[in-house]
Amino acid sequence: MEIVRRFLSKTDKVQNPLRTQPVDRGCGITDKELFEKHIKIGKPVIIEGGAKGWGCVGKRTREWLIVASFDCAPIRYLRPMLELKNCPICDDLSITPFIETSAQMHSDKALFNFDQCSSCDLVFLNPRVPLTELKEYYTSYYLPYRGAKAWGKYQSLVEGSQRKLDMKRLKRIKQVHKSVETALILDVGCGNPSFLKVCQQELNCHTVGIDFSDEGWKNHQDSFKGIDLRVGEIKDLPSNLRPDVITMWHYLEHDYTPLENLRTLKSISKPSTRLVIEIPNFASASRKKYGKNWAGWHTPRHLSLFSPHNIELLLKKSGWKVTKTMTYGTMNPYLLYWMSEKEQKGMQWDKDMEEEFMQFVIGMIKFAPKKTAEKILSLGVMTVIAEPE
Repeated sequence: MEIVRRFLSKTDKVQNPLRTQPVDRGCGITDKELFEKHIKIGKPVIIEGGAKGWGCVGKRTREWLIVASFDCAPIRYLRPMLELKNCPICDDLSITPFIETSAQMHSDKALFNFDQCSSCDLVFLNPRVPLTELKEYYTSYYLPYRGAKAWGKYQSLVEGSQRKLDMKRLKRIKQVHKSVETALILDVGCGNPSFLKVCQQELNCHTVGIDFSDEGWKNHQDSFKGIDLRVGEIKDLPSNLRPDVITMWHYLEHDYTPLENLRTLKSISKPSTRLVIEIPNFASASRKKYGKNWAGWHTPRHLSLFSPHNIELLLKKSGWKVTKTMTYGTMNPYLLYWMSEKEQKGMQWDKDMEEEFMQFVIGMIKFAPKKTAEKILSLGVMTVIAEPE
């Protein structure tokens, strides 16, 4: 499909290869009127250029993501979306729309659709942003990439909190693998590889991390000396790697081909390898409480929202046997509640987080009684331990 590119002239136009509709800038048309009268026509359109003072309009169709920029921002363009016709786990064709949510931790608030499978109940983003376009959703609005520095004078406290989390994760893998001190640990979707650094420091074991980008470590190479860090996909891992422990800390929900990648990991594993997966739990109290504002959607970065029964089905189909499922994890579920509250209030995620710190801490203290029940009530996170079948 040819994309029509242009700059604004005296008369603005909404264009696509099939039609051109004039929009008279002098008529005082509002963003809402523009959306209702010209963008919402059921066909792909593109608007380029910008006039100062105009807002941002976005629309998602089943095949296209339309982003219209009117505020002198860099030109946006029509992006093809990837639509699935069947469930990515059970392959069932009976899928129906479940919810529409706007992009989270991003300035662009275009709507995205999540479908649900009628057979296994998996909820998944459909259609989805092509992987090649996904980098547009990892901007200064994306708090995890901003790291502890985003919290200003509280940076050291946030860094200390991250180390505590990494130590909890180390404890988790010690529970599932008895000889972890001599193990090869593979962390998939390692991001900032602080977890692998703790493994290296505490166990002196062999550590390998893989991610689709080196954003998490490229500016801190000296901090992660001795850790085997790789940019690539799971299919790029050598067949003779033979890890003892494979960890996925909030990775699998981002995976475009989870069945294929889990099969690949099974093929390079030992019979004694243990797989540790931590993911958001769709069947949780936080999702039911916050609905479309639930931070677990993480739209459009999270592609699959699992529940205990369908993550077990996925692992079984890919050659893994679930040995334990826990409806809690190492991540404090308060983070999901806090981020959901902020999404509900329209938080600008590129702001200085220093001014949010004290309220964040107060909220965590108030949440503590609820957290004590996380092993009984699923508050938003779950952990799955598996071994090769």
